[in-house]
Amino acid sequence: MLLSYAQTKKPVVIEADTLRYDKKAQIAIYEGNVTVKSDDFRLFSEKLKIFLDENGDIKKIIAEGNVRFYKGNRKGKSDRAEYYRNKDLIVLLGNAELQQDNNIIEGDEIIYHMDTEKAEVVGKNKRVRTIFFPEEKGKKK
Repeated sequence: MLLSYAQTKKPVVIEADTLRYDKKAQIAIYEGNVTVKSDDFRLFSEKLKIFLDENGDIKKIIAEGNVRFYKGNRKGKSDRAEYYRNKDLIVLLGNAELQQDNNIIEGDEIIYHMDTEKAEVVGKNKRVRTIFFPEEKGKKK
């Protein structure tokens, strides 16, 4: 997924209007038009916090404000997203939506396992909604 750098050795490029880094607290905070690019993954948000472990490796990422991500034929959006590197898991919080091809799932919270492509959708303030588009006959994906 996003920052599986150790496995892929692909660079991760993060751009923003500002960056604050606190070495003692092991946190980097990017603000303003944040973009993250890595291989086939893209993430956009207004604010991004990266939490590092004692070796300086990324352990957790929190994106806030108009969060959108794209990976292959999947895309998601929410008010806030949390990525846990050790679990290859992204949690979309608030007005969460996950789309693959034309099919869409919506809820207040979506827990998406990037490696297994499994999703759990929770509706707290509103019901969970799924929109399926049937495949055209004779067309296989």
